Amino acid sequence: MVRFVTKEKLSYLYDELENSGIDILYLTDWEENRNVNVKYLSGIPEDANLFIDVQNQQTVLIPRDFQLAEEYAEADQLINTAEFEGGVDPATSETLKQISSSHPKIGVLKEIPYHRVKTILDQVPDAEIVFNPKKIDTLLNSLRATKSSYEIALLKKSIKISNQLVDEIEDLLTTENEIKSEIDLAIFVETQMRRLGAQGIGFETMVASSARSWQIHTYPRVDPELPLCRPGLALIDFGVDAEGYTSDVTLPFVMGIMNKKMKTIVETVQQAHDEAIDALKDNHFLHDVAEVAFNIIEAAGFKMPHGLGHGIGLTVHDSPFIRRKSTNELSLKNWVDIELEEGMVFTVEPGIYEKDVGGFRLENDIIITTKGAEVVTNSHPIFIGLS
Repeated sequence: MVRFVTKEKLSYLYDELENSGIDILYLTDWEENRNVNVKYLSGIPEDANLFIDVQNQQTVLIPRDFQLAEEYAEADQLINTAEFEGGVDPATSETLKQISSSHPKIGVLKEIPYHRVKTILDQVPDAEIVFNPKKIDTLLNSLRATKSSYEIALLKKSIKISNQLVDEIEDLLTTENEIKSEIDLAIFVETQMRRLGAQGIGFETMVASSARSWQIHTYPRVDPELPLCRPGLALIDFGVDAEGYTSDVTLPFVMGIMNKKMKTIVETVQQAHDEAIDALKDNHFLHDVAEVAFNIIEAAGFKMPHGLGHGIGLTVHDSPFIRRKSTNELSLKNWVDIELEEGMVFTVEPGIYEKDVGGFRLENDIIITTKGAEVVTNSHPIFIGLS
């Protein structure tokens, strides 16, 4: 495997860090402080320190598992911690001393633990620590907001499995089956996705009957006691991780005969979903697309308590985010209009949540290509008759 960032984007990162006055960017990815950018910039699956050496335009990776890094990672320097007494920390300290110039400016993100910052100052006492998380985070997020053809190919493996699961869930729930509770469906989906080739779940699967689906992100994610098939609106929200990149789909269910309110909710969400996707053809800014969905839902007398969608990739909530433009004066000071770009991959997921009938969210994944918006998942409402 190779790192996911392209050479062009890596070169852009060097230039932007140099313009910000940063000599070395120090990133860490450990169990206590996961940072997906280490994986994005090096390809290492987990557990490593990474230096972005701006002056020498090179990446230096210090992994816990050297053999794993040899198999999966790509870096200009790959440090074997076995050559240092004490392992990762001494290897990191010595490497930092070797690549540091006089009075280096070392950029760190907010996730980095204090003890790692202190180690820098102990080893390179003339270093200046640049705490600039917002600017650096924004820069790294902008790199991940568009996907290369390699990344999209990996994503499509997850999407293919997701679509197979959507079909299997529909077949299962519309026929006599052993799925009785929320947890039964979660177990079926998570087991089947692995049989279909997934490495694992993209995030914790959420299944909610009409008793709990009014919660945006249902808690508990799955209730082992609650029956799934009860009158009202229900859903399953799941993601498939096939090659490190995750899909994200919400499949809504209508259980039994709809009353007037349920019918209005289903029709409104479907309209908001379809017209928002249509709006991708004619709008340059993502907040304008979000506005289409919000207006439809509000015109029907409901509220949508979350954004219209979000990017997917190495994380389930990647850049970009599809939100309504804020009218709050303080929020507008930091607002940045996000233009549609080729290579963006994101969800469109309007939803309405009412405690008396349940929640209804319809979520599909979209890829922006040279030809426009391509809907690559096949989530749709499933109508289940109850005897």
